[in-house]
Amino acid sequence: MEHFFSGCATVTEIKSLYRRLAMQHHPDHGGDCKTMQEINAQYLSALAGKNESHERGSDGEQHVYYYNAKDEQAIIDKIAELLHLRLPGIEVWLIGKWIWVKGDTRPVKDALKAAGLRWHGERLAWYWKPYSGYTHYNKDIDFDGLARTYGARMFDTEKAAGMATA
Repeated sequence: MEHFFSGCATVTEIKSLYRRLAMQHHPDHGGDCKTMQEINAQYLSALAGKNESHERGSDGEQHVYYYNAKDEQAIIDKIAELLHLRLPGIEVWLIGKWIWVKGDTRPVKDALKAAGLRWHGERLAWYWKPYSGYTHYNKDIDFDGLARTYGARMFDTEKAAGMATA
């Protein structure tokens, strides 16, 4: 059995590798379910091993990572749900622990609402977070600033949409 995350030293490296592996192996992107399940299990285990670890963020500050299995699994599940919807014309972004949806969202707003996303009028994007305790991101920065500060990854919804017709 392959150990996907054995070479990762930081939470940032684990999350970055997970995003690449998800794009490669997710069933909605041509991968197989068994491999994706193994990647998910190893991902959560790797993150759990980094609980209370310290690392320098993209903002230059030291941060402590606190692992929360429920939140991490909820993020995985929500991204999978959004990719499975195969909504054309949108971008799904993971920024920190929040999911943001941008693009031509007006035609699919009912599907986004049904998926539990909410509209953010200042950032002109839909968002979802896995927990209710933390109520906002830094209000003083724009969407691109959020991506730089918390780390970001866009999931290719066009590729997922194209697979539905292939």
